[in-house]
Amino acid sequence: MAQPETTLYIDVEYNTEDDEYGPMYIATNDAIGLVTDGKSFEELRENLKDALDACLGDIDTIAEYNLAANPRIELRMLFPYGETA
Repeated sequence: MAQPETTLYIDVEYNTEDDEYGPMYIATNDAIGLVTDGKSFEELRENLKDALDACLGDIDTIAEYNLAANPRIELRMLFPYGETA
């Protein structure tokens, strides 16, 4: 078996095109089924803590995702061209 991954990569997109909710930060990781959002980056960080606990909290992450326990979290920020937060 390969060594467990020690870093979990999460994509964060700044979406300005939602008419109902307005600009939002959206965090996703398809491998663990993570999706959460926030109107500010601070709100996203708080929601991300809860989402990570829900996705990883009560499972054997090595067996399920080949992911080390308490992995390093790396956020990859994606912005539409010409937009800034």
